[in-house]
Amino acid sequence: MDIQDTIDRITECAEAKGWSVHTSKNPKAEIWQFEFSQSTKAGQDFNFSAEMKDGDPDSLIKSVREYYEGFDPDEEAYLWIGEDGHGRNGAPYHIRDIVADMEDAESMVLDLLAALEETDFDPTEE
Repeated sequence: MDIQDTIDRITECAEAKGWSVHTSKNPKAEIWQFEFSQSTKAGQDFNFSAEMKDGDPDSLIKSVREYYEGFDPDEEAYLWIGEDGHGRNGAPYHIRDIVADMEDAESMVLDLLAALEETDFDPTEE
């Protein structure tokens, strides 16, 4: 499987889980940047980046796993709370709803990670 086939397979997997995917390549290295984006249940735009090194899908899976493991819904919710103690910039009004939305985002990332881990990237497969 060549690099474009790998990227296409990753994109298909992510899109099947509701994600939009944008990819770019670092012109100085064999590193592909993947930007995954999706709306949360509360309608917030949620996105994150992960990278794939040397065309190795396992490195992308590792990058997504590291993002997931470092994701803190409370910390993310804090970023959306305005000075008045309510949501800002399109976030839900109540703090508990912001936290719930960020917990939903965390679940979306986990769902993507599980799907990527289950995808067969066997280079001998046509």
